[in-house]
Amino acid sequence: MTPAERAWSWLQPLIAVLCLAVAVASWSLQAAGDYELLPSVQAVITTSFVYPGLALSLAVNHVIVGFRRPPALSAAEKALVVAQAVIAIVLGLTSLDSAALIVGFLLWPLLIVGAVWACALMTGGTIRIRRESRMPVDPRSGDRLGDGPPTAQIPVVSPAR
Repeated sequence: MTPAERAWSWLQPLIAVLCLAVAVASWSLQAAGDYELLPSVQAVITTSFVYPGLALSLAVNHVIVGFRRPPALSAAEKALVVAQAVIAIVLGLTSLDSAALIVGFLLWPLLIVGAVWACALMTGGTIRIRRESRMPVDPRSGDRLGDGPPTAQIPVVSPAR
Protein backbone atom coordinates (compact mmCIF):
# COMPACT_ATOMS: atom_id res chain seq x y z
CA MET A 1 0.00 0.00 0.00
CA THR A 2 1.42 3.39 -0.99
CA PRO A 3 1.70 6.24 1.53
CA ALA A 4 -1.13 8.07 -0.26
CA GLU A 5 -3.42 5.04 0.01
CA ARG A 6 -2.44 4.66 3.67
CA ALA A 7 -3.35 8.31 4.30
CA TRP A 8 -6.71 7.86 2.58
CA SER A 9 -7.40 4.74 4.62
CA TRP A 10 -7.14 6.75 7.85
CA LEU A 11 -9.16 9.78 6.69
CA GLN A 12 -12.51 8.26 7.66
CA PRO A 13 -11.45 7.29 11.21
CA LEU A 14 -9.79 10.69 11.68
CA ILE A 15 -12.97 12.56 10.72
CA ALA A 16 -15.01 10.18 12.88
CA VAL A 17 -12.80 10.82 15.94
CA LEU A 18 -13.01 14.60 15.42
CA CYS A 19 -16.80 14.47 15.10
CA LEU A 20 -17.07 12.30 18.19
CA ALA A 21 -14.77 14.62 20.17
CA VAL A 22 -16.95 17.62 19.27
CA ALA A 23 -20.06 15.65 20.24
CA VAL A 24 -18.60 14.65 23.63
CA ALA A 25 -17.62 18.27 24.29
CA SER A 26 -21.13 19.40 23.37
CA TRP A 27 -22.77 16.77 25.57
CA SER A 28 -20.50 17.81 28.45
CA LEU A 29 -21.44 21.48 28.04
CA GLN A 30 -25.12 20.60 27.89
CA ALA A 31 -24.87 18.39 30.99
CA ALA A 32 -23.21 21.27 32.85
CA GLY A 33 -25.90 23.67 31.66
CA ASP A 34 -23.26 25.82 29.96
CA TYR A 35 -24.79 26.83 26.63
CA GLU A 36 -22.64 29.91 25.94
CA LEU A 37 -20.27 27.92 23.72
CA LEU A 38 -23.25 26.48 21.81
CA PRO A 39 -24.46 29.73 20.24
CA SER A 40 -27.39 28.41 18.21
CA VAL A 41 -30.01 25.70 17.92
CA GLN A 42 -28.14 24.49 14.85
CA ALA A 43 -24.98 24.09 16.93
CA VAL A 44 -26.79 21.98 19.52
CA ILE A 45 -28.44 19.75 16.91
CA THR A 46 -25.30 19.42 14.79
CA THR A 47 -22.98 18.61 17.67
CA SER A 48 -25.44 16.42 19.59
CA PHE A 49 -26.92 14.35 16.78
CA VAL A 50 -25.44 15.00 13.32
CA TYR A 51 -21.76 14.66 14.20
CA PRO A 52 -22.22 11.45 16.24
CA GLY A 53 -24.24 9.97 13.36
CA LEU A 54 -21.53 10.94 10.90
CA ALA A 55 -18.88 9.44 13.19
CA LEU A 56 -20.81 6.17 13.37
CA SER A 57 -21.30 6.11 9.59
CA LEU A 58 -17.61 6.74 8.89
CA ALA A 59 -16.56 4.08 11.41
CA VAL A 60 -18.87 1.51 9.81
CA ASN A 61 -17.58 2.43 6.35
CA HIS A 62 -13.99 2.05 7.55
CA VAL A 63 -14.76 -1.45 8.84
CA ILE A 64 -16.46 -2.35 5.53
CA VAL A 65 -13.45 -1.17 3.50
CA GLY A 66 -11.18 -3.08 5.90
CA PHE A 67 -12.48 -6.32 4.41
CA ARG A 68 -10.84 -5.44 1.09
CA ARG A 69 -7.36 -6.55 0.14
CA PRO A 70 -5.80 -3.99 -0.07
CA PRO A 71 -8.18 -1.79 1.96
CA ALA A 72 -8.23 1.12 -0.50
CA LEU A 73 -10.96 3.57 -1.49
CA SER A 74 -12.09 4.11 -5.07
CA ALA A 75 -12.14 7.61 -6.54
CA ALA A 76 -15.91 7.91 -6.04
CA GLU A 77 -15.59 6.79 -2.42
CA LYS A 78 -12.83 9.32 -1.80
CA ALA A 79 -15.02 12.06 -3.29
CA LEU A 80 -17.91 11.10 -1.00
CA VAL A 81 -15.69 11.10 2.11
CA VAL A 82 -14.31 14.54 1.18
CA ALA A 83 -17.84 15.84 0.46
CA GLN A 84 -19.03 14.62 3.86
CA ALA A 85 -16.07 16.32 5.55
CA VAL A 86 -16.75 19.58 3.70
CA ILE A 87 -20.44 19.51 4.64
CA ALA A 88 -19.53 18.80 8.27
CA ILE A 89 -17.13 21.77 8.29
CA VAL A 90 -19.71 24.09 6.70
CA LEU A 91 -22.27 22.93 9.29
CA GLY A 92 -19.80 23.67 12.07
CA LEU A 93 -18.98 27.12 10.76
CA THR A 94 -22.58 28.13 10.12
CA SER A 95 -23.61 26.82 13.55
CA LEU A 96 -21.83 29.82 15.05
CA ASP A 97 -24.54 32.13 13.67
CA SER A 98 -27.95 31.82 15.28
CA ALA A 99 -29.61 33.15 12.12
CA ALA A 100 -28.19 30.40 9.90
CA LEU A 101 -30.59 27.63 10.94
CA ILE A 102 -31.84 27.30 7.36
CA VAL A 103 -28.35 26.14 6.36
CA GLY A 104 -28.66 23.27 8.80
CA PHE A 105 -32.08 22.35 7.43
CA LEU A 106 -30.56 22.21 3.95
CA LEU A 107 -27.30 20.44 4.80
CA TRP A 108 -28.41 17.86 7.38
CA PRO A 109 -30.41 15.80 4.84
CA LEU A 110 -27.61 16.19 2.28
CA LEU A 111 -25.11 14.82 4.79
CA ILE A 112 -27.41 11.89 5.62
CA VAL A 113 -27.89 11.05 1.94
CA GLY A 114 -24.12 11.27 1.40
CA ALA A 115 -23.46 8.95 4.34
CA VAL A 116 -25.99 6.37 3.12
CA TRP A 117 -24.69 6.63 -0.45
CA ALA A 118 -21.08 6.19 0.73
CA CYS A 119 -22.03 3.14 2.80
CA ALA A 120 -23.89 1.57 -0.12
CA LEU A 121 -21.03 2.30 -2.52
CA MET A 122 -18.37 0.95 -0.16
CA THR A 123 -20.43 -2.15 0.65
CA GLY A 124 -21.03 -2.88 -3.04
CA GLY A 125 -17.39 -2.28 -3.91
CA THR A 126 -16.19 -4.53 -1.11
CA ILE A 127 -18.55 -7.33 -2.11
CA ARG A 128 -17.42 -7.03 -5.75
CA ILE A 129 -13.72 -7.02 -4.84
CA ARG A 130 -14.05 -10.01 -2.50
CA ARG A 131 -16.10 -11.93 -5.08
CA GLU A 132 -13.50 -11.25 -7.77
CA SER A 133 -10.68 -12.36 -5.49
CA ARG A 134 -12.33 -15.77 -5.01
CA MET A 135 -12.71 -16.45 -8.75
CA PRO A 136 -10.44 -19.15 -10.13
CA VAL A 137 -7.46 -18.12 -12.25
CA ASP A 138 -6.70 -19.55 -15.70
CA PRO A 139 -3.20 -21.05 -15.32
CA ARG A 140 -2.29 -20.31 -18.97
CA SER A 141 -3.25 -16.65 -19.20
CA GLY A 142 -3.46 -15.59 -15.56
CA ASP A 143 -6.95 -14.15 -16.18
CA ARG A 144 -9.67 -14.64 -13.65
CA LEU A 145 -12.43 -17.01 -14.69
CA GLY A 146 -15.82 -15.99 -13.50
CA ASP A 147 -19.25 -14.65 -14.14
CA GLY A 148 -18.43 -12.85 -17.38
CA PRO A 149 -19.80 -13.77 -20.78
CA PRO A 150 -18.52 -16.98 -22.33
CA THR A 151 -15.30 -16.44 -24.23
CA ALA A 152 -14.95 -19.80 -25.93
CA GLN A 153 -14.94 -19.64 -29.69
CA ILE A 154 -17.27 -21.85 -31.60
CA PRO A 155 -15.40 -23.88 -34.22
CA VAL A 156 -16.66 -23.39 -37.71
CA VAL A 157 -16.69 -26.47 -39.88
CA SER A 158 -16.70 -25.83 -43.61
CA PRO A 159 -16.94 -28.41 -46.35
CA ALA A 160 -13.67 -29.63 -47.74
CA ARG A 161 -12.83 -28.55 -51.28
